[in-house]
Amino acid sequence: MKKTIILSVLTLAFAFTSAVKAEMSLSGYAEFFAGSASQNKFKAAEGAHGLDKSGMKNGLYSRVTANYDTTLDSGIDVAGTMSLTNRDCQGDKTGNCNVVNFNFMTFSGGFGSVSVGERFDAGAAMLSRLTASNPVNEPDGGVIGQFYTGDGANDFGSANETHYANNSMKAFFMSNVYSGFSFSVGYTPNTAEDGSGIAGTNPGVGDFGEWASHSDVLQVFGKYAMDIDGIGLELVYGQITGNSGDSGGSSYNDLDEAAYSALITYGNFAADYRKNEANDSGRIKNGQDGNDEGTSICGTYTMGNIGVGVCNVETSFTDTSNLSNSSTTRTYSAEYQLGGGVALGVVYFDVDQTANGSTRTDADGLVSRISVGF
Repeated sequence: MKKTIILSVLTLAFAFTSAVKAEMSLSGYAEFFAGSASQNKFKAAEGAHGLDKSGMKNGLYSRVTANYDTTLDSGIDVAGTMSLTNRDCQGDKTGNCNVVNFNFMTFSGGFGSVSVGERFDAGAAMLSRLTASNPVNEPDGGVIGQFYTGDGANDFGSANETHYANNSMKAFFMSNVYSGFSFSVGYTPNTAEDGSGIAGTNPGVGDFGEWASHSDVLQVFGKYAMDIDGIGLELVYGQITGNSGDSGGSSYNDLDEAAYSALITYGNFAADYRKNEANDSGRIKNGQDGNDEGTSICGTYTMGNIGVGVCNVETSFTDTSNLSNSSTTRTYSAEYQLGGGVALGVVYFDVDQTANGSTRTDADGLVSRISVGF
């Protein structure tokens, strides 16, 4: 009843407003990759060079975005975004590709801002994410994963991007900044969006599947930002909760997670630390101990048209035998802005996956990217 009242009030508030003619804008972005990798181990087997991958790949972020902006008679600003992302996965146009589309409206004023629709949640809006803004957008871009074969038979934990970057239909609030403090709240009735299935699943690293079926997901995050003699500091902390259920005869744990980050900037330099503690959220009850967590440490530096960056992402998970599985992904990247929105970049990556004390995956490679934004 409570969530029905909240959504009904929001709907009525938006219905009884009148707007003037909106201003429209159109933007877009496209990226293409070419690279090669060497894989020394696959499922603990030595000499797995037959799995080495090379060639050209599409990126995750190629998209076209339409924005509109207007002002109501009451003085409230209204903005909207519709973004369509295309990734054909080497011609495979099935559901195997994670395609993120956005479609939401935002009402802004002295009260802060309220959004309704498909968009990222409170955590993605506030947590520092140099894993995504590093040159070549890796490791968050996920393209390096197309150049090696991971051990899908084991669960190595979830990268901390997974649990707060869900873009299901939601109501979202972002406060204005008061003396350096701000906060955001997101409410998602059902992450499956179609109302079916509210049980969790047990995916591999970076898989959005674990979030595909939870109800009444609430995210609350707070941020404090300050600047002392040109040194910027941002601290963020938040909680994620949600209901789970039963599926296939198994019961699943509810969501109960914490995520936090720290960002330091000075001139053209930036460094951040980000951590997600999911424990056994969304996992089968009494089937796995959990201790699911992800940590990232990144740094970037820009010099005119040149940007360089380094990232280290670690994940861990305790399996059904109470043994620890873990993964480490390191990226070293550089990018050159050619002008006109065109950029050339390159990233070297190294991936290790360890299960039950045994190295299951050992791969490294070099990937280049050309991108254009308009």
